[in-house]
Amino acid sequence: MKELLAEVEQHHDDLARWLGSEAGPALLDTIQAAHLPEFSLVTIDGDQLDLAALNEALAGSNNAVPGLTIGIEEFEVAIRTAEVAVCRFLEVHSIGTSRRSTAVLVTDPTARYGVRWLSVQETAAP
Repeated sequence: MKELLAEVEQHHDDLARWLGSEAGPALLDTIQAAHLPEFSLVTIDGDQLDLAALNEALAGSNNAVPGLTIGIEEFEVAIRTAEVAVCRFLEVHSIGTSRRSTAVLVTDPTARYGVRWLSVQETAAP
């Protein structure tokens, strides 16, 4: 479980640095490499993005929210097998928004913390 929390926290730290600073392109490469080719994201607006659409959106959003930080709270693992994990957590953004997220992570021994992102579903939280 520690590696799952570490991946979720590191990935959101990376996203916050990309969106909140003038980080270089190597950080975007790191973010993109964390996802499986089949990755999909359902946003808080209900839009579904595949990996290509997410990568395109991220490419144009460097420093779009200066100073952004994203905290992870209420982390829990709903299920963990040798192949897959389903995690739920609250993302707390420094700009005053929060979202509840459910993520499906797939085991990949070559990945930073041994997992890569397959799917995320976000829901706006009060």
